[in-house]
Amino acid sequence: MKQPAIHSRDLIVGLQKGLALMQLFSERHPRLSVPQAASLSGLTPSAVRRFLLTLVHDGFAETDGRHYWLTAKALRIGQAYVDSAQLPRMLRPIVEQVARNTQEHVSVGVRDGDDIVHIVRSRYSHVASLSIRPGSRVPMYCTASGRLWLAALDAEALDAYFARVELRALTPYTRHTEAEIRAELARIGELGHALVDQEYEVGMRVLGVPLRDREGQLKASLTLTTHAARMSPEEMRERYLPALYEAQVLLRPIL
Repeated sequence: MKQPAIHSRDLIVGLQKGLALMQLFSERHPRLSVPQAASLSGLTPSAVRRFLLTLVHDGFAETDGRHYWLTAKALRIGQAYVDSAQLPRMLRPIVEQVARNTQEHVSVGVRDGDDIVHIVRSRYSHVASLSIRPGSRVPMYCTASGRLWLAALDAEALDAYFARVELRALTPYTRHTEAEIRAELARIGELGHALVDQEYEVGMRVLGVPLRDREGQLKASLTLTTHAARMSPEEMRERYLPALYEAQVLLRPIL
């Protein structure tokens, strides 16, 4: 769907700043003081204090007088997307079908900036992976979903990604040099699927295929997660790729 042109005079800058401030809270920064939030956001300490106090007043945050942290009410914002968006509802029946047929965990991810957010996860799962937690965000360079998106970027966009993103070894198996990742992206482009073997999380192997619309535009990624000890990468491809490719065909008309 084409987005309408939005003029700067129609924007509510305060809302933009408040939402940006909420997104500063993370696993790395679960609690923030006013000076910390000001440094991270670029806002003045007085403005940050007012925004944070507003969040506390409305129940989205709590404070001990020095630090601030989000409350469970903040989940309502993300849940509103899950409850109202059409795409997750349309995808779920096929996701559940693949999960039943394979007896593995299946999910759909979309790109959000330099991360992947999983918007649909199968109810069936025998794995306890960090990447399939509700609302989980995962990096693009070391995950199957992310590499499918990176493989679809043009040369300029891919160069820009590598210029701004820190590549870190999250496990002993993580490919974390630009050369290694570029080689893997070229391979994904040739094969049409991505397989990540314990690069994001030790013990977890993920196989994924891109989900494109009728015009060939990448809209999401479909991934299957299993324990690395269950089978080799070659066995995983042989056993599960047919089911993923079948789902890819079934989902194309509704994307």
